[in-house]
Amino acid sequence: MTLSLDVLKRLPTDTVSLSIHGAPTVRYRAVRLLDVMAAAASPIDSLRLGHAGWIVVALASDGYVAVFSAAEIEPKLGPTRVYVAFERDSAPLSPTAGPFQFIVPTDLHGTRSARMVTTVRIFDPLNEPSKP
Repeated sequence: MTLSLDVLKRLPTDTVSLSIHGAPTVRYRAVRLLDVMAAAASPIDSLRLGHAGWIVVALASDGYVAVFSAAEIEPKLGPTRVYVAFERDSAPLSPTAGPFQFIVPTDLHGTRSARMVTTVRIFDPLNEPSKP
């Protein structure tokens, strides 16, 4: 799915605070990834355990990739909380951070808090055709 600011602003938002690498705490306005998935007709709460191997991939315009398993972001199965942010400290994300930024406050390091995210892909690796 291609992310849209209009779509995100229609979903329930949270304020998420995050400090990475000892930097001052930043407050983001964000939507839970689970709500974004539901809006795209991929509700994670409908996953049976047989689909817990699904993969969620965030693609950034600079080539950065952040990967999550469906199981870890399903609240009944894993502890990971993932948000799609579109504002930082009450202002739109800067061009070097936006259009969207993944915020993962449950990760100990900011490795998967990817910035410049443009696309989210959700797929079942067992049913995807092989690519050379």
